[in-house]
Amino acid sequence: MEFLGLGVLFVIMAFFFVIAILNKKTPVPESCQHAYMEAQNCETCAVSGGCSFKEALDMMKEIKK
Repeated sequence: MEFLGLGVLFVIMAFFFVIAILNKKTPVPESCQHAYMEAQNCETCAVSGGCSFKEALDMMKEIKK
């Protein structure tokens, strides 16, 4: 019975790692490239202590326009 639990845990962990590897290999869509580059250089969290969810939604709406 212990082996079944360990087997399930191993399968879940392997699934997670495979998905993570595939996600890293997926390129950023062309329509999101600008927002992605802005997010990589964002220093707002260091200055103000953190971003709020509402601010992030507002930023996405502005970028989409």
